[in-house]
Amino acid sequence: MSWLPIYNSWAVFVVIVSVFLWKLLGVVFFLFVLGVSLFFLVGEVLSSGRRYPSAFWLFILTEMLAFGSLFSVCIWSEDEGVLSISDYMELPLLGSFLLLSSSVTVTAYHHFVGLGRAWVFLVPTVVLGLCFVLMQIWELADCECDLLWSTYDAACFCTVGLHFSHVLLGVGGLSVLLYLGARFVGKFYVNVAVWYWHFVDYVWLWVFLLIYVA
Repeated sequence: MSWLPIYNSWAVFVVIVSVFLWKLLGVVFFLFVLGVSLFFLVGEVLSSGRRYPSAFWLFILTEMLAFGSLFSVCIWSEDEGVLSISDYMELPLLGSFLLLSSSVTVTAYHHFVGLGRAWVFLVPTVVLGLCFVLMQIWELADCECDLLWSTYDAACFCTVGLHFSHVLLGVGGLSVLLYLGARFVGKFYVNVAVWYWHFVDYVWLWVFLLIYVA
């Protein structure tokens, strides 16, 4: 049994309390703790020969519960006087095209993985993911409302921000996969990276419908 889950939970607790109390030193400390955690995590992954797909799906289940909770708050707190983060026909619609296109390219990569030129489909996936990240940074910088306007706005920003962090993590994972290659990473982690990216795409559809359109 690994000690990392308890260690990581404690680290997340520290950063959440630090953010709420606006103690930025705690955030800096979290970055150091995160580096230690990643170092030992990579060591455990490379040294262990056991792989459990059910553990990944359990992780996805917890992510669904987190997003579902935020979606519920958004729906419950919506009022006539609140403002949307941005017009759904502008940047959010562009983001939908970017992520849905990346879902097609990553599916093609997953289908051709093991062949010599499968990476050709992974490159546009990473590029489209990076374009989505830049698009959302631009969107939030140009937003007319902020986190403190209302409960609804706070829930919307938290939901979009949580999805944004997942996209960053997914782009990072796909970039590592592109750099190291499928043979070095192994079939299990190739599947995990592709499944995770599909999860990010599907969640965005709910974010687009519930946060922007509704």
